[in-house]
Amino acid sequence: MTPHPTPPHPTLHPPSQLVLVSNGPGELYTWVRPVLRELRRQAPAVRAAISLVPCQFASGSEARIAATFGADAVTTPGDFVRFMAGGALPGVGAGEGAVLGLGGGPGLTLKLAQRLRFRAFRYAFVPYWHPSLTALFVDSPRTAQRARLLGAPASRLEVVGNLVADAVEDAEPAAEPGSPHLLLFCGSRDAFAVHLIPLMLAVADALHHALPRARFVWPVSRLLSAEALAAGIAGAHKDTLGGLAGRRDGDSVLTPGGARVELVPEEARYAHMRVADLALTLPGTNTLELGVAGVPAVVVLPLNKPEVIPLEGPGHWLSLVPLVGTALKRHAVRLAAPHLPVSLPNHLSGEDLMLELKGVLTHEHVAQAALALLGDDAERHRRRARLLATMPRPGAAARLVSRVLER
Repeated sequence: MTPHPTPPHPTLHPPSQLVLVSNGPGELYTWVRPVLRELRRQAPAVRAAISLVPCQFASGSEARIAATFGADAVTTPGDFVRFMAGGALPGVGAGEGAVLGLGGGPGLTLKLAQRLRFRAFRYAFVPYWHPSLTALFVDSPRTAQRARLLGAPASRLEVVGNLVADAVEDAEPAAEPGSPHLLLFCGSRDAFAVHLIPLMLAVADALHHALPRARFVWPVSRLLSAEALAAGIAGAHKDTLGGLAGRRDGDSVLTPGGARVELVPEEARYAHMRVADLALTLPGTNTLELGVAGVPAVVVLPLNKPEVIPLEGPGHWLSLVPLVGTALKRHAVRLAAPHLPVSLPNHLSGEDLMLELKGVLTHEHVAQAALALLGDDAERHRRRARLLATMPRPGAAARLVSRVLER
């Protein structure tokens, strides 16, 4: 049940405790950690708790991850459910306080704040408004405009910036970077990753011959199933994009030509972005993260077999039509591909900052494009400088914490 609207809290006294609500590893590393670090800098006396809420996409590792951030208390989704049923919330006491939603369903933040009798705040990329919120903080003017259309009053809405930039800056650079240091992003959806992984392994294999001192690092998406990961490495669908099979060796994959591709947890990606020279990736939100980190990328959209490319909305449902679904999807992708915003930095800046490759691709095409960019220091540095100048910069966490403490 949605909480009844309550007016903004009139006091200007800073809260004595702040509860950070979150739901998954991505939100914890990208939003909660930089906000908690900034809270410790600005108001070390404020008691900080991380409250994990139920989420169908949770990995099960959230409490363990949150426990490493240095909060005064961490509560689990089970604790949340028991608290909503009338129990206590461990580590959170009575008194002046605030709840800040940094992930999870927005209604859960409101319910928690109402039950604690704390002020409710929320930070989001996708706007949501409810009169119970003391304030809504967003990443960009565009999101703020959408929030206004949903009824958020200007006096309780503020653009603070993109917390991704703070998360990237807060990450400690990875040790012992390669020469060059190359990142591979092979997707997060099983149905497409099994085709793309062999292509990326073939690209790494080709680059290894020209760049024997290169270090290849693959931050593996937590959404990728173990079965899809194994099938991709084994090359079960290598013929789709002309890739090759590799051999798993602990936390690495060895290619036939001797390249070693390191598999690292997804949350380690920012550390490796801090030292990367170039990335090879699919279109997606990681292109924005790379842009924030100033890492040029070769963004590939292979159309060798368009029907295997994941589509959203109507395109997905078209593909399910019996007998003709595959042909319809193939046609839809080929029509849409020339107009797709393949990389977010290019789309947002209107500049050619990421190198985009679309069409029928081979691993030779991708490797040649990567080698050309790696061999042109001036061009790579130009792209890096423009990415740093046009993408979101750090400072969102400082603004967000400051505003929560002031209201």
